[in-house]
Amino acid sequence: MVLAGYAVELLFTPLGLVPTNRHLSIVATSISWNYTTWLNIVFLLIAAFLLAVFIRSGSWSMLRMMKGAPDNGGHDHPAHEHSHA
Repeated sequence: MVLAGYAVELLFTPLGLVPTNRHLSIVATSISWNYTTWLNIVFLLIAAFLLAVFIRSGSWSMLRMMKGAPDNGGHDHPAHEHSHA
């Protein structure tokens, strides 16, 4: 990618395709309380609620039980035998 960038620069500079005047405006931003802030708070509350339901329903132990790999190599169809190379 670096070589491609240099190639583009070496090609565009002699052809005059590199802009010489750049108008930049730097805007100072600050933290504000707008609609995205409130939506983030609402969805964080929903996520916390769903996590609490998950933990209280006993699913944590199910997840702990599922951490191991399956014995049959990930196949649940024993109808035929084949090998993966």
